[in-house]
Amino acid sequence: MNRRRTNGFTLIEIIVAIVLSAIALAAILPMLDKVFLLSHEPRTTLQAGLDLQTAMEELVAWDDAHSNAPALVQAHVGSVGGTFMGQTVAFNAFTAFSGGGEVAPTTNNLLKITLRNPLGETITRLFAVPP
Repeated sequence: MNRRRTNGFTLIEIIVAIVLSAIALAAILPMLDKVFLLSHEPRTTLQAGLDLQTAMEELVAWDDAHSNAPALVQAHVGSVGGTFMGQTVAFNAFTAFSGGGEVAPTTNNLLKITLRNPLGETITRLFAVPP
């Protein structure tokens, strides 16, 4: 009696399935490698932006704690090209504010500070001399 089994898989079917799976995996692995290598970039970008914002907030808090004196803030930040809390000082100078061109002030009354992070993002804040 020659009975044929109809349940289950043959050895050839299993080998073909393994070979096809290996070919598919070999095609997918290079893409996954690139995904894993670049997966840290969004977090790094976000952290750099948060560090930039934190540095400016620290500067504003320092200004509030020292009686809103822009000259002290300017000295505290340092010179252009230097660093403040890990951020590059891109601009640190007093500038005139004309008030829309109607009346030009006689003195430079606003301190403009711009900080730049390693990714090139900038944040600018104006510090005014209190009235």
